[in-house]
Amino acid sequence: MGAVAVLAAVTSHGTAAAAVDNSRILPLDGGHAIEVIQADTSTQSVPPLDSSPLSVEFFHDEVATVRITGPNAANFAGTAVEVGFQVGYPVALPGATVTVVTPSLSWGVENGAAIGLTLDSEGGASLDLGLESGGSLSGDIIPSQEIEIPLEPGGITSVPIVEDFRFDGSSTTIRIAGVHGSVSGAIGPVMIRPYLKAVTADRNTVVTYGVPQQV
Repeated sequence: MGAVAVLAAVTSHGTAAAAVDNSRILPLDGGHAIEVIQADTSTQSVPPLDSSPLSVEFFHDEVATVRITGPNAANFAGTAVEVGFQVGYPVALPGATVTVVTPSLSWGVENGAAIGLTLDSEGGASLDLGLESGGSLSGDIIPSQEIEIPLEPGGITSVPIVEDFRFDGSSTTIRIAGVHGSVSGAIGPVMIRPYLKAVTADRNTVVTYGVPQQV
């Protein structure tokens, strides 16, 4: 019986050592504000494995952070986070799709609690919860996802990688590494634009968009 995933607490998170690529701040009531930050963003286009002239393939990394500031920022609860891509193309054939595989996603939440969760190959699980001074809540999002979305005949298709991930407190960081994407059946140049969206419990919404890149 081997462990296939472990979620554990670490002591620091955020974008202090990351190169910020784009961000946006939304002022809220009561002197609060919510900021969305994309950092260390990297999209590498590679030759498609199927060698089709109607296919493109790419790999993507980024660090996505949502940060709430203000006198009661630590009391915010249920803030939803969405991380994904917009895929743009001139024309798509019938049956065209975009597929994203996420082999490695990790997250962290600044919090006073530490939590550990171990899953094994036979479905067993154990959970430990404790307090850690100055610590953070963190771990991996698993199992890996495979997302397949049909393309519209032409235009822009949104592809969420992380959808409706909710956190309590003042901030969270999601690290994305080695996400594999492929587009099949698109005619003409294919553009990729990463985005990060946060929605508070009372529906305040802020979105930031990365620089579009042809793949």
